Amino acid sequence: MARDILAVPVSTVASEAAFSTGGRVLDAFRSSLSPKIVQAIICAQDWIRKDSKPISIEEDLSEIEMFEQELTKL
Repeated sequence: MARDILAVPVSTVASEAAFSTGGRVLDAFRSSLSPKIVQAIICAQDWIRKDSKPISIEEDLSEIEMFEQELTKL
């Protein structure tokens, strides 16, 4: 049941985006940056671009309970 409800679709979009970000961060001017600084820049970009979507555990729990009730009827 958890596998059906909590399944995450496999996607290569995230990994492709990570590799293309490297090209935008490293250029001729920034090529002398250490790997640690480059990682910090990429993390900062991710944090800045992140959606500020609030987490609602109550809604998720109520959905799971609803699915469980429907499954017990089967």
